[in-house]
Amino acid sequence: MSKTTILLIDDHAILRDGYQHLLNSSGFDVIGQASNSEEGYRLYVSNKPDVCIIDISMPGAGGLECIRRITARDPQAKILVCTMHDDSTLAMRAMDMGARGYITKSCPSSVLIEAVKTISSRGHYLSTEIARSIAMEKLIHADQKVHSLSHQEFAVFRMVAEGKSINEMAENLALAPKTVSNYKTNMMRKLGTNNLAEIIFLAQKTGLITTPPN
Repeated sequence: MSKTTILLIDDHAILRDGYQHLLNSSGFDVIGQASNSEEGYRLYVSNKPDVCIIDISMPGAGGLECIRRITARDPQAKILVCTMHDDSTLAMRAMDMGARGYITKSCPSSVLIEAVKTISSRGHYLSTEIARSIAMEKLIHADQKVHSLSHQEFAVFRMVAEGKSINEMAENLALAPKTVSNYKTNMMRKLGTNNLAEIIFLAQKTGLITTPPN
């Protein structure tokens, strides 16, 4: 079985080397490093890694622009943000741009490993503190909101949180993609969610998907 390949994009060489040692020793294969957004994008295009780990604050265009460029070229890109910023606004923006996960550099190494494993399996991952800061106030009445969903809306809710696309959900539910899209719109309206990060948090809160360790 081939190893999951990883590209590291961070402007701190010591951190990149530390990540590479940790990830390689955990069964992954770090195939490249970049110190800025432009170099990172070029390496992504040339190396096509399974997972890309990106910092937000870097010289030049920065991490968010790197995410935008990569996902514009490859909508299926598996991007994990690993940054010092525990700002929920940045996290939501990164997820809305196509990142599949967001963790902070203060997290233990086990969280980084778990996040990479989850994202490489087409899931999404938010570190606990980020997930809480994004949606806690909106989701005080989470259980009641989830119970308001119809059977099909609940199924779509679960699969969205698991990272499935509209076409994948349509196939699983034996429905037309447009019908699934309508269910998704209704689901988000009933739950009061505006973005993927909030859906993931709600699914974690209600036990539909695994909550990351503290």
